[in-house]
Amino acid sequence: MRIAAGLHPHNAKHWGPEIEERLRALLHDKRTSCLGEIGLDYHYDLSPREDQERAFRAQVRIAKEAGLPVMLHVREAHDDALAIMRDEGWPEAGCILHCFTSDWETLEPWIEAGCSVTFGGALTFNNGDAIRDAAARVPEMQLMVETDSPYMAPKPLRGEVCEPAMVVFTENALADVCGAEGEERLALFRRVLTNAESMLNRPPTAWQLGK
Repeated sequence: MRIAAGLHPHNAKHWGPEIEERLRALLHDKRTSCLGEIGLDYHYDLSPREDQERAFRAQVRIAKEAGLPVMLHVREAHDDALAIMRDEGWPEAGCILHCFTSDWETLEPWIEAGCSVTFGGALTFNNGDAIRDAAARVPEMQLMVETDSPYMAPKPLRGEVCEPAMVVFTENALADVCGAEGEERLALFRRVLTNAESMLNRPPTAWQLGK
């Protein structure tokens, strides 16, 4: 089991010295392999947008200091989030665009920047043609799948509480949209697993070890 820790944009209004201290303590735990979810959410706007940006920028800087990848939650805010990442600089350890549910036009600049992208159960939904089109265009080295548990259970399990075992349906849908069959399908499954493990199951960073 590995851990991701970060202040979600919904809670960005609470960012301050105390939260930063708590976050740094969690990041120093050698089981922690990622800083996230962080980013911008303009759909719910549960925190003011200026607070979202402030917390987002601060946490990207901490991730770079710690040598950890970031996992981004971006909803209806891709242009602003991309501008912030370009301004702050991409962490050398990597960047994951979490649970992507938009189209290729939105995704392409993130892929060009070297960001990895995860697809959840929405990839299987009847209204997910744009998501499937985007997924089919992503280089295999940048592909991942996820549950977004407890939400977004894939077909044929929509409406249930999503759990890790259900990712098999999403991964099969990904293989379908990529046109992978037989040995190519198995190779794609291995690649997606390797992508996740190489970014999220690495040894502790020098920062975590206090070096």
